[in-house]
Amino acid sequence: MTRGIGLYVHIPFCASRCPYCDFATAPATTALRPRYLDALDREIAREGELLGRPRARTLFFGGGTPSLLEPAEIQMLGDALRRAFDLRPREVTLEANPATLDRARLEAWLAVGLTRLSIGAQSFDPRGLRALGRTHQPEDSAAAVTVARDAALDVNLDLIFGWPGQTIAAWQRDLETAVALKPEHVSCYPLELRLDPDGSIPNWPGGGWPVLERWRRAAAAAQPDDAGIARMYRVAERVLGRAGYRHYEIANWAQPGKRSLHNLGYWRDRDWLGVGAGAHSHLAGARSANPTDLRSYISRAESGSDRVVDAESDPPSEAAMLALRLDSGLDLERYAARFGDTAATRVRSALREVEPAHLVQVKAHHARLTPRGRLLASEVFVRLLP
Repeated sequence: MTRGIGLYVHIPFCASRCPYCDFATAPATTALRPRYLDALDREIAREGELLGRPRARTLFFGGGTPSLLEPAEIQMLGDALRRAFDLRPREVTLEANPATLDRARLEAWLAVGLTRLSIGAQSFDPRGLRALGRTHQPEDSAAAVTVARDAALDVNLDLIFGWPGQTIAAWQRDLETAVALKPEHVSCYPLELRLDPDGSIPNWPGGGWPVLERWRRAAAAAQPDDAGIARMYRVAERVLGRAGYRHYEIANWAQPGKRSLHNLGYWRDRDWLGVGAGAHSHLAGARSANPTDLRSYISRAESGSDRVVDAESDPPSEAAMLALRLDSGLDLERYAARFGDTAATRVRSALREVEPAHLVQVKAHHARLTPRGRLLASEVFVRLLP
């Protein structure tokens, strides 16, 4: 642990449930909120002790909507993290929904060391926000960028494309509106609609999975087809490239020197600890995850249960797939030194299979996805699985 770790903190609370979301979320008004935050404090203390109070090189607060926490809750969380870890991060990111940050909350986050705000704009089109079940208005995202600028924070804008009824022209307008706000970083994700229930269903009141499933099936039927999604991805590459953003990862673009350091830790297969419901960890080559159901998570944290290691994880395959997501690609010599010649030979063989389809480019000991390969990355990755 001498190199330090990336530290991810999951805050599940949301003002409302976005029907396409399959992250571990729960209502901000849930009666379990105080117990959850107490359980999170316990897990932070326990993991810090077990790991020998390592340095947190990056810190990422995700959700859910962590920007909804009250100032007193933020302060207590910051105190817990400082007690458990050597908190000297190079980057501290907060995920925020537009229109959720007031001055008191922002000042509390700044006291924790906030350097970067990741704003869930998703779309600047009123039709897109309605189609996605979002509750904010298009102008709220620009206002959130202004708040970030006033606090001297870097900005990431999250955008979703391929929502029901979206046209190429509407997507281009979204991108051009985003570029005009001059964020340091832009993430563009195609709308993917999971059609099986996730573990956070019990966290929410109401109709449960049947209602969500109906919404998702109807939304999926109204989405652009695969060719339309591919064209939208190409439009994003063109618009963001012309604006000076480097396409450094399949779904991420950054101005020079502004890549997400925390997420680079994931893609470079480094050590990170995730605390909170549904959070994943990768420590000393082992992957593990917490339950997404709040009651299950709280119970485990209160009993001090050990992390549940993912026995089906295959580190060599995962490292290869993660590296190929980046524009820097996979160094096959370093890969062989880490995982052995047998694993490296298997990867080389799998990549040779897709070379004729122009999905990868292998030169000497380096492999990279081509522009076409980025679009069809799953066709490459499935061949890397054991």
